[in-house]
Amino acid sequence: MPKREISPTYKPAQLKRCAKSDWYIEYYATHPQQQELKRIKVRVNNVRKRFDNLRDFKEEINRRIMIINSKLAGGWSPFFESDNSRYYTPLSEVIELYIAEKSRELRPATMRCYSSCCTMINEWANKTVPNIYCSLFNKVLAIKYLDQVYAKKKTSARTYNNQLKMGRALFSWAVEKCYCKENPFEHIKTKREEEKKRILIPPTYREKIDTWCKEHNPAFGIVMRLVFASLIRPKEICCLQVKHLYLNEHYIHIPGVIAKNHHDRFAAISPEVEEYFYTLKLSRYKPDAYLFGLNYMPGTKPIGEARFRKDWDKMRKELKLPKEMQLYSLRDTGINNLLKVGVDPLTVMQHADHHDLSMTTRYANHADPQLVDKIRKSGLKF
Repeated sequence: MPKREISPTYKPAQLKRCAKSDWYIEYYATHPQQQELKRIKVRVNNVRKRFDNLRDFKEEINRRIMIINSKLAGGWSPFFESDNSRYYTPLSEVIELYIAEKSRELRPATMRCYSSCCTMINEWANKTVPNIYCSLFNKVLAIKYLDQVYAKKKTSARTYNNQLKMGRALFSWAVEKCYCKENPFEHIKTKREEEKKRILIPPTYREKIDTWCKEHNPAFGIVMRLVFASLIRPKEICCLQVKHLYLNEHYIHIPGVIAKNHHDRFAAISPEVEEYFYTLKLSRYKPDAYLFGLNYMPGTKPIGEARFRKDWDKMRKELKLPKEMQLYSLRDTGINNLLKVGVDPLTVMQHADHHDLSMTTRYANHADPQLVDKIRKSGLKF
């Protein structure tokens, strides 16, 4: 039986001369992704000019050739610009390391988004370019991935932008850890997003909501007051614990570890909220108990934002409220009302946990269902 020929992984370097003054080193190496021998040509004409005689020049070139061949024999690849061994790490392994590190830094809810996105990138890469090194995942592949996310899965511009954001975060970390040289998602433009389909909730509707909650779900009414007056996000409310509540000081402490923007803040609470928690006699519960556990009662497990959405949708349908009125609309309404009653924007910004004033003042332009009536009743005349 004839012996099976083993394809060489490289062809040794040698000095060549194409014309009278055109010297170059030529060798072949296996491209790590295409698994084919590729010709490498390195011109050394400038080196030739440094030597008066040909013998000295060839001695220097032979020394360089010996180094190249030694590196090739040791598995070095010229397709990477450095000898950094991390450039040879598969993308799937880099993603595992990234998720493992981030899981120690981010909240579980945030980590689920990161993990989901990374899993999608990894699955797509395994189907399209199996076993690709992280350092070889380029902008072309990044664009192809985002195109299939947007076109084939028919996602929204917001989802596309979120995938782009997560891809940037992943490869920014990879660049920092020396697994690749450039971020392939860095210079890809975001898509224009539609405005969020939320509208403010006028007082008449809030009265209906309050009446419904008192009759059907008083505890959910407290959640709504925390969103509206205390400007605490629903996801943050799920993570609040007994130890975060300071009834005598009239505020709730939102630690940075559960806050969306990772900033510690103190949210004022209304008398109705204080009275509700007084009646619960929270001293009976451990400090680490969640304020809203299962069935809205303090407990060892948080209630979950999905329960809030479910109860809001039930209430909205029974009261026949517009779909644009969402639970988060209460927070928008609270911010808008504070600005319009004269509370200075800086105070509102701090209370709402915004990055800057531009985010806060944006809520002054929020769609207001009562805007027309307010203008008509203003008495403004020409």
